Amino acid sequence: MKAIQLFGACASVIAMTAGSASAQDYLYEPTVGFPDFGFMEAPGTYVGPVFVLSDDFPKDMPDLDPEVAEILAMDFESDPLGYVMAVRDYVFKGNIHGGPVANDFVLQNNSEGNDWYHVPWQHWGPSGREGYHGLTREGPLEPQVLHQQQTQSSSAYAVGFYNGPGGFTIGQVWPSADEGPDLTHMIEAMETGQGFPEGTVVGKFLFTVLGEDQVPYLTNPLRWQAYMYNCDVIGLETCPSDLSGKPRATQMVNLLQMDVMVKDLDAKESGGWVFGTFAYNGDAPQADEYGSVYGAACEGIDGPGKNWCNLIPVGVMWGNDPDNAETFINSKPTETVINANLTQTWINPDPALPPMHLGFNSRLNGPADNPTSSCMSCHSTGQVASISPIMPWLPPANVAIPKNGETASRAWMRWFRNFQDGEAFDAGQAISMDFSMQLTKSVENYLQYRGQIQGGGYALNYWSDHDSTPISRGATTPSN
Repeated sequence: MKAIQLFGACASVIAMTAGSASAQDYLYEPTVGFPDFGFMEAPGTYVGPVFVLSDDFPKDMPDLDPEVAEILAMDFESDPLGYVMAVRDYVFKGNIHGGPVANDFVLQNNSEGNDWYHVPWQHWGPSGREGYHGLTREGPLEPQVLHQQQTQSSSAYAVGFYNGPGGFTIGQVWPSADEGPDLTHMIEAMETGQGFPEGTVVGKFLFTVLGEDQVPYLTNPLRWQAYMYNCDVIGLETCPSDLSGKPRATQMVNLLQMDVMVKDLDAKESGGWVFGTFAYNGDAPQADEYGSVYGAACEGIDGPGKNWCNLIPVGVMWGNDPDNAETFINSKPTETVINANLTQTWINPDPALPPMHLGFNSRLNGPADNPTSSCMSCHSTGQVASISPIMPWLPPANVAIPKNGETASRAWMRWFRNFQDGEAFDAGQAISMDFSMQLTKSVENYLQYRGQIQGGGYALNYWSDHDSTPISRGATTPSN
């Protein structure tokens, strides 16, 4: 057996897991559809379970799961904590099994019969899915952005998934693994406002190789294996902008963040979406209100999987407070600064929440997200073609980052406006993907792939007066 290149104290754990595990059987993939992942140890070198894309998308609109109907009946403004914890419990239900955490969130193995799906075409390109859990490489984690003790930089690795109503829309865009994307549904949705139907729920986990020596609240971690770039392992080397051909190896990564989105048409200012985010804190008592008062999801979990319940809500967002233009960017947080003037964001005041940088002027953002942005401002740029970047300071927009205390420019605040359901960020020039960055990226990946193998271009990239800018979260924030 070829030796697996390993780093740090986790080497023996990985070797033991790889050597003793048997491969999953054929039941997870009865048909060969979209590619599952783009990077993995070679077959035979690794023998064990691998990531299987959940892509048996429903052909007809499925009924709402009862838990989703209950969530939609809740008021996210008057009870944001109860709302986001109910979403957490729904995401956890049937996906956490109480044994080894490596077996959790295999979507095809939901023990409660709830259906969840992945977006295809995330395997392709340098940041594509790895083969243990389908993690894609995301944005940089700069020194001190997570904790004052953090001296090393790395990148987050993430996987997201959609429930049944979301899977229906994904299947409308991707009807077959043998065809390219069909954008008809999303074009029509710009008129009907029904891209993703009400009741769509999205979950996303973000992991990091950084440990408690760099980020103390990542003690008592929940760990997955990942086939990640060597240069993202701290202390080895700095990752170049072009990762093509750079080596990867098996490494253990720690759960850092969980994001959720709910299509709730009561959220009229945010295109019908409610955003929530959670941060991991291994020191948080698991028997507190997050584990019992707000649902039974954590009460029923035993064993290592109990550590999923160390995710503490950071906040909830249902609009971008477009009139709040005074600048505050907390890029190296020593405390979580709550902006009491925001009316469409709730931030958790619990002292058990580690210091969070949040987003622009304390709008909601998670620890792995950029402090100049917000959950909504980032996702609102989900469109085809990607005319505007996800953050205003990225090219081709190149809007100067305002200094703390300044009133942000009108150009900057274009990223912090509210949206109607179905409205594209660049209205009249692009097709809205209804706040789905994954769906946007999947179409981009396919176009780049087909353009390369067929030696051609696509008219879609010429719809605007500006060059289409592929989504990229791999950028370091320029200093003021």
